[in-house]
Amino acid sequence: MPGTTTKAIFTAEDLGAIQAATGRDFELVRGELYEVTPPTGIHGYVQTRMASHLMQWADEHDAGDVFTESGFKLQSDPDTVLGPDVSFVAKGRITDEQMDRGSFPLGPDVAVEIRSPNDTWAHLERKAQDYFGAGTKLVILIEPRRFIEVLRPTGKRRRLGLDDVIEANDMLPGFRCRVRNLFPKENR
Repeated sequence: MPGTTTKAIFTAEDLGAIQAATGRDFELVRGELYEVTPPTGIHGYVQTRMASHLMQWADEHDAGDVFTESGFKLQSDPDTVLGPDVSFVAKGRITDEQMDRGSFPLGPDVAVEIRSPNDTWAHLERKAQDYFGAGTKLVILIEPRRFIEVLRPTGKRRRLGLDDVIEANDMLPGFRCRVRNLFPKENR
């Protein structure tokens, strides 16, 4: 039919091939590709700090694995594959075979997203809903240098300022991190 266009719908397998062929990073949301731009310095700093705090806790408690920007296939037909800035998956949920393949076929237990200058808060909120739809139990959204929000699938949320402490004893028993400690020294 003249004037009709169709939108290309991609799969999780297509995503891996496209990334390998182009050398660029993408996320897949309901079959549509979205290029992920390189993060800013503050983003990388906060990501590293959050991952190292979580990793230390996970190692001390033999609780599971911590990842940065690893893909999780959250939905199929059409596929959604997101790579949270930081994620935690409880011990025993990921096999060695899955570690060597493309995206993990599950939602992380905890997903952390850090707002970049080109992100809107609404975009992060939509990602949180995608994680919750795949079984994620805790999402932490970070506004660098200002605050974080801890979200639950029930809709419950808690905003934490610089002097507050991140705790989620039901998901991360014994994990404690002062929000201020995620940011550069001028915020500490």
